[in-house]
Amino acid sequence: MNKNFLKLLSFCLICLICFASCERYPVSALLGIPAKIDSWPDPWYLYDDEINTKGSLAPFKWESYTGCADWDKVKLDFACKYHPKMGRNCMQLTWVGNSNDPGSSYFGFGLMATEYPGGIVNLSTSDYTNLKFWIRGTLYNNCSFKIEIPRNGSDSPWVVREIKANEISSADWTEIVIPLPNIEDMTEIEYDIAISLVSDGITNGGTIYLDDIRFTKD
Repeated sequence: MNKNFLKLLSFCLICLICFASCERYPVSALLGIPAKIDSWPDPWYLYDDEINTKGSLAPFKWESYTGCADWDKVKLDFACKYHPKMGRNCMQLTWVGNSNDPGSSYFGFGLMATEYPGGIVNLSTSDYTNLKFWIRGTLYNNCSFKIEIPRNGSDSPWVVREIKANEISSADWTEIVIPLPNIEDMTEIEYDIAISLVSDGITNGGTIYLDDIRFTKD
């Protein structure tokens, strides 16, 4: 055998040993991304420079049924380079708001719990106690930021946290900690999290930046 073939064979054997020794799901262990619904890292970063959910890496986006959020007037950037809290990227969500209709409206997105819209994941065995993330930005009158964990097939989510303009800064990062009550009941999660900018009247919207979105067990 020539030397190149022996080198290639040795490399393949090393890779095989590494994969065989990494927990039950070796690809997940090596990449740090939980590919199975019964593996729960601590913390589990839903976003840390990139999306790391158990579902599709493409976020599911939605807008208000009133049609106030024109897609050419919103921005959703998962690789924003503008002063991330940690690492190289942060997440940016911008909405110009609703200047015509005084009714409620919103623009946002969901990080999928499974590979397709409409699927569910069981979070009850995860032992997570908090949802944490860093936030900064600007919210104008009548606009707030909302994050929730939607209940599958229901308009009543398990967790909702609404953040007002006076709780965040445009320059400094603020950490938000949301307790997860009754985690054992969260058996049908439609999205890992749902994020939106919402209004209860005429508004100029706002821009928020997010980083290090994670479930923790502390």
